Amino acid sequence: MREIVEEMRTQLAAGSGGALVTIVRTTGSVYRREGAKMLCLPGGRLVGSISGGCLESDVYEASQDVVAQQRPILAGYDTNSENDNVWGLGLGCNGTVEVLIEPLDWWRGAAGRALFDALSRHVEAGERCALVTAFGAGDGHPLPGIQRVLVDAHGAVVGEPASAFEEAELDAAVDLLVNERVRPSRKLRVGAREVFVDVIVPPTPLLVVGAGHDAAPLVRMARELGFVVTLIDSRERFATRERFPEADFALCVRPPDFASKVSFAGSPAVVLMTHNYLVDREILGQILVSDAPFTYVGALGPHARTESMLRELREEGLALREDKVAQIRTPIGIDIGAESPAEIALSVLAEVLSVRNGRRPVPLREKKGKIHLPEANVEKSS
Repeated sequence: MREIVEEMRTQLAAGSGGALVTIVRTTGSVYRREGAKMLCLPGGRLVGSISGGCLESDVYEASQDVVAQQRPILAGYDTNSENDNVWGLGLGCNGTVEVLIEPLDWWRGAAGRALFDALSRHVEAGERCALVTAFGAGDGHPLPGIQRVLVDAHGAVVGEPASAFEEAELDAAVDLLVNERVRPSRKLRVGAREVFVDVIVPPTPLLVVGAGHDAAPLVRMARELGFVVTLIDSRERFATRERFPEADFALCVRPPDFASKVSFAGSPAVVLMTHNYLVDREILGQILVSDAPFTYVGALGPHARTESMLRELREEGLALREDKVAQIRTPIGIDIGAESPAEIALSVLAEVLSVRNGRRPVPLREKKGKIHLPEANVEKSS
């Protein structure tokens, strides 16, 4: 999501043209789920993705008409047919995908800019929000227009007057927004019309503590995965953007000042990898007495090393929060036989993702049932 928001900010400030594509409904086996987005920009440039590459070119062609006519459309792709060559695309996924293709010029208008600015504020603050889009009572292609509001977890509304949406529609949005799943976006029929509730999940902050050579692949891969990465070290010559150009932030912080100088906002994931026992212990102690929530806390090194730190911290009289102690992952990472720094980074980030997404890592061939989380069955009446 972060690359979409960043690119939209650039595009909205420049000229005209371009289209935003969002998956609004899927069934069966598909590559991306509801809420996945792609920008179709002038010159054939694409940002983001809505499939593994099988839909992008066709959707881009459709986006050209959308931009020319300045009218959004809903486009459907069905690969459940016995003939695999649906529309000549040869998708072969045995599922359906419905996408909303809309001109970026809608977002350049007053209503769109107000919503985008509100969305950006929520994302920057690490707060979930939901875009609620109404498609009208029919299934016309193209759509007659778009009605859209932004809703936060408290039910506050930005956008169209509240009268443009039924109370049941906004309630349904809040219900999905507070759901614990990572991205419970859904197209729902609420009363007489369909609405798409697009839950916007801010990127997870990742605090990489330690600027050794093994931190470089971790920072690089984490940025590619969409984390907001802060690299922290007490050595000024190590904690630099020159050494870690992929990091969003590089901070030089003394260990005793860690909690006062480093933001814990947004439920960050933390990876301790300074290779210095005393530094790790000092920082771990500050994390374990904090009231802030953490998505993940991992300490590089053997289990006995972390247990020794915990014992010494308790002996010093620190009132460690037991819920956070139980959260510590050590040794960190998924067992994939990792040895090199890049392999270890992959192992660590796989564990961070699994914890964040509430999954227990298993080979997909051994997984019983659906790969993706079950669809929400939300049906409300006005």
